[in-house]
Amino acid sequence: MSFGENLQYYRAREGLTQEELAERLEVSRQSVSKWESNTSFPEMEKLMILCSLFQTDLDTLVRGDAQAACQEDTLGYDRHMNTFSNAVAGGVGLILLGIAAALGLYGLAGMPDTWCGAVILTAIAVAVAILVVACMNHDRYVQQHPILPPIYTPAQRETYARRFPYLIALPIAAILIGVVWLILLSSWAEAGGDRREATLVSAFLLDLALSVSVLVWAGMRMEKYEIENWNREHNPSPEAKARRKKIDRICGAIMLVATALFLAVGFGGMALANDYGSSIGWRWGWIVYPIAGVLCALVSHLMDDGDEEE
Repeated sequence: MSFGENLQYYRAREGLTQEELAERLEVSRQSVSKWESNTSFPEMEKLMILCSLFQTDLDTLVRGDAQAACQEDTLGYDRHMNTFSNAVAGGVGLILLGIAAALGLYGLAGMPDTWCGAVILTAIAVAVAILVVACMNHDRYVQQHPILPPIYTPAQRETYARRFPYLIALPIAAILIGVVWLILLSSWAEAGGDRREATLVSAFLLDLALSVSVLVWAGMRMEKYEIENWNREHNPSPEAKARRKKIDRICGAIMLVATALFLAVGFGGMALANDYGSSIGWRWGWIVYPIAGVLCALVSHLMDDGDEEE
């Protein structure tokens, strides 16, 4: 395809008129028309702006086949991101499922504590192995492909965007319903002893595991379609790199504080109850970690707004 044909394809793909493209490039509509008809050629500065705007490389724009580059996922990005999102969602869910399974076996069958611990550690070990392999493969892919061409059509993005609200709203509703029933049945469970309490918490964790897995999966699949965010994230400006280092430090501090609170609540509850065998602090102290995760996500979102403004 010629440069003019590539330009016309990219412009139509992004839903831009010649006038709108001309405004972004600060040129006349006639100039864009001449470029698309191959009667004139833009200067290098405009070519670089076009590459940035359409998330492509100069060679593809000037003398490549833009349509083939966009429609054919020659880098295996879609397959890689699908595998990565499945692994991360599955690994996160498996940790919660392992805890739910252990508590369920204790509550329903009276499994000894040592066996319950073995079930939890086995689930965590398998989940960590899945996450480590997935993250290492993802890091290698990022290093090999820091910049990607546009792969998805607007129709493909729109199709998933219509499904995304349901994939977020339904799991959140399931978590809230689970919390409501956990609170309502807490007195009933306490009256029945430790095994009944463990069964109730197991049911809640099962609901939480499935809901969180869907939330993680849906978010990562939505992010998959944001090719421009991928290119900005993995080939960032010096200012963006500095900002992300700051975000990492803040989130690290938040998680350290959460861990300190968890330990303080756990050991503090044991000391107050004068019972060093168990403590309500250990049972409910884990709540600080979801709160810390939400705070980290909020900090990241607020501070990353600067990337979009640049």
